[in-house]
Amino acid sequence: MMTESRTRPLLELLVRVSREVATALDLRTVLQRLLFAALQYVGGERGSIVVMDDNGKPVDATIVYGRQFHDHTTQQLRETVEKGLAGWVVQNRQPALVPDTSRDDRWLRRADDAADKSGPKSAICVPLVARDKLVGVLTLVHPVPNSFNEEHMNLMQAIADQASIAVLNARLYTETQRTARIYSALAEGAAAINTSLEMPDVLRRILTQTMQALQVETVALALLDNKDDLVFHAAAGNNSGSITGQRIRAGQALAGVVVKDKYGLIIPNTRLDSRFTEEDKLNGLDMRALAIAPIQAHGKVIGVLEAINPTTGTFDPDALVVMSGLGSLAGSTIENAALFERLQKAHQHYRQLFEDSVDMILITDWNGKVLEANREAVKLSGYSLVELHQITIDQLHEVNWNKTGLNFETLKNGKGCQYESGILRQDGTSLPIEVYARRVEYDSTDGIQWIMKDISARKELDALRDDMTS
Repeated sequence: MMTESRTRPLLELLVRVSREVATALDLRTVLQRLLFAALQYVGGERGSIVVMDDNGKPVDATIVYGRQFHDHTTQQLRETVEKGLAGWVVQNRQPALVPDTSRDDRWLRRADDAADKSGPKSAICVPLVARDKLVGVLTLVHPVPNSFNEEHMNLMQAIADQASIAVLNARLYTETQRTARIYSALAEGAAAINTSLEMPDVLRRILTQTMQALQVETVALALLDNKDDLVFHAAAGNNSGSITGQRIRAGQALAGVVVKDKYGLIIPNTRLDSRFTEEDKLNGLDMRALAIAPIQAHGKVIGVLEAINPTTGTFDPDALVVMSGLGSLAGSTIENAALFERLQKAHQHYRQLFEDSVDMILITDWNGKVLEANREAVKLSGYSLVELHQITIDQLHEVNWNKTGLNFETLKNGKGCQYESGILRQDGTSLPIEVYARRVEYDSTDGIQWIMKDISARKELDALRDDMTS
């Protein structure tokens, strides 16, 4: 209860309150200073301030019991502004005085309100209105019934009116800072993730960026297989060694829900959420809080990204936005890495066929300069690979320009050609060959592939047959 020694002229008090809250821009700091000022000048044992956005959704709060701040959950904030005394104030935009909480239906009774515990109390709740917008509600509670009266309520409303603009400005500043952090995290994520196309490196960078952006103990990444099961391909952080290789059946667990809905979710407390099952634990990993976002590419979900146990105990309000953004970045990068991997395999396969071919194979540019040659080309021509790179195709055999077209025009038009010729070997001898030439793209270079088949045995057989028939 206010005493004469604590009472000061209202104007002086409001100036002091205004000075205390206006010197800070951080929302949490503003709320703490406002709440302490209200408790100091109005009285009470505990209090709370809930801040709401333009849509009336609670976005932050400060709860004080004695001189200690207490944590809160999103569900607690929602219950505070939807039910009880604060809910009534939000709906009516009027202050409320409750001399005895046990006799007012507007008071949301909790376990500690029982007579054998803290029992009845006295409470005041006032709206914070700035620029005709409701920006929050301020509640004070005294442990003794009938401790608050109309004078206390009027003083508390005056303090709230004086501080509401500071609360709104701090909320807008915090939202701006949060938006900047989101864009910064996504920009840094994009810059880091896209520096490589090697799949293991891509997955490692995705996990690193997720862990740094969300400040969590453990991160994991799973991709859908051909059965639509989620298979964990990478993990990092505390106790992550047993996660890789874990499998979640199609449609099962919370990760399966995220894949189906194409939308992320956050479980602030796994012990209190019935949706959290044994299958979510990933081989028994201790999960206190969990965030899951879909990994999407071209509008299709290809996997999930999981962030486990924030180091501060709770996820930031923008955690899901950041996770979803990183999931989209990860999706396009993983798709590109997978394509790069397939191209590498295709190139390796072609290279293996190229080298293992029993025929000579050469790749030239459109000037006829040899760019690449296989082992058989080195063997049959007698030239070393270095020497082959220094000559042109018409120095290696007599080109049939009628077939290839002058300056290879026929080949440039996408048509292949076939003819017989003779390879001019390094030792000056000649070897009959059958030539097949066509346009190809090799190592991102547009050129001509020449396949030269040794037909000397066939020519000898033809000559023997001619001798026998003559």
